Amino acid sequence: MKKSKVLFLLILMASVLWGSMENISAAESFLAKGISEYKSENYEEALELFIKAREQEPGSSAAAYYLGLTFMRMRNHKKAVVQFKDAVKLTPPSLEAYPELIEAHYYLNEIKEAKERIAEAMKQKIKPGRIEFLNGLILLREGNDRNAISAFKKAKGIDPSLSKECDLQIARAYANQRRFAEAKESLKAVVSADPPSELAAFAKGYENALNRSIEKYKAWRISVGSFFQYDDNVVLKPSTAIPGVVISGEKDSSVVTTLRASYTPLLREPWFFQAQYDSYTNTYFDNHKVNLIDQTVSLTPGYSFSRGMLTLPTSYSHIWLREKEYMSVLSTRPTMHLTLSPNHIGQLSIGYARREMLRSPPNHNRDEERDGNLFSLSPGYVHLFSRGRGLFHIRYELYSDETEGRNWENLGNHLHSSLRIPLIKRVSLMLAGDVFLQDFQHTHTFFGMKRSDRTLYGTGQVKWEAIRNLNLSFQYAHTHANSNIHAYDYKRNVYTAGIEYTF
Repeated sequence: MKKSKVLFLLILMASVLWGSMENISAAESFLAKGISEYKSENYEEALELFIKAREQEPGSSAAAYYLGLTFMRMRNHKKAVVQFKDAVKLTPPSLEAYPELIEAHYYLNEIKEAKERIAEAMKQKIKPGRIEFLNGLILLREGNDRNAISAFKKAKGIDPSLSKECDLQIARAYANQRRFAEAKESLKAVVSADPPSELAAFAKGYENALNRSIEKYKAWRISVGSFFQYDDNVVLKPSTAIPGVVISGEKDSSVVTTLRASYTPLLREPWFFQAQYDSYTNTYFDNHKVNLIDQTVSLTPGYSFSRGMLTLPTSYSHIWLREKEYMSVLSTRPTMHLTLSPNHIGQLSIGYARREMLRSPPNHNRDEERDGNLFSLSPGYVHLFSRGRGLFHIRYELYSDETEGRNWENLGNHLHSSLRIPLIKRVSLMLAGDVFLQDFQHTHTFFGMKRSDRTLYGTGQVKWEAIRNLNLSFQYAHTHANSNIHAYDYKRNVYTAGIEYTF
């Protein structure tokens, strides 16, 4: 009896072992045939064979690797990632799957995952030349051109067979940095290495496109605009009537004209510079007392680094009211722009402005002097979407307005947000809102109380590029100033429609 049980177990084990050997043999057969079809570029036939090989032997890292390669050739990168992940974790792991897995993550724009796999491959010293090349591609995708160039140079130093591909990517990085002479040298190196190759032909085409871009680059840009505006509270008439005071003529229409001229020379990275002149004129039909002319000159030097840019915008504005000098403002705002991740930018700035009133205050009252210094601290955040056509921006500003007159000195909080949404081709919607909270520091010498203002501002604009460089716009803006002193409490609605051309 015992002998028959032992014999039965031996037969059962042999059957299982024989079935397993048959599965392994079948899987190896499917794998070998699949590799043959793959090398012949018969990817559909290879795909079926590799799928069968994986079904027969799920633990085969080789089958997972080749199935992943086939998905890559068929541009199904999501399924390729699944197979390559299996290939690197099965026993024994397929280490050659690491570069393919990183490349698949790159095509899917899965930057975080690609960087994690690059770190693993570098630690294990797997194909160091190609891994360094892929590292350069990721850095280039992130906009880190400087470190990308270093990675590509290192890659071709490790593996000279990658020189042509590296030189082409180095040219791209140099072009991004506006180092066009060096970009052309890298492209020439690609062409001279193998003139008849497809890569050399691509490099020649890229160089021609680069030359055309340089020729078409416009350092100067000028925009002119003309708008019709209707304002239902030109003179900021208080919402609550003030006893003994009669205010009229608050509703009026006007013509607004704008002129902007900017100069942005083509500097070599990491430097940036822009100079700009802005002119704004608002001429009312009836109430000429509020006619406004504002002219501003601004200079913005900048320095870019791997994760962002540092700028120093500085401007001077001179304002005329009723064709007479009214006010001048000199300001500067050092700003750090930091790339948090693709399409996400953090900002931090500190600001200083000097305001000079060019007219004496009413009745020469020293307490009404608005000359003073304004200090501010402002964090912000920018999110780009819809391939850069859409934008969301939010900024908070804490400021101190230190005026020479007691009645105007205040501490303020300002929250600003804006949203640009592409609606259809050439049409976009822009929304913006502001909240101003101002607490004045001294008891008002006329009203006998400390002033506190809460101002809300909102605007919506539709812009349509009717033809190239010609924009039509329609805008509505509402302001509601809520103050504990009725003289500063008002509501205002402004409607604007016009045309602007850039050349």
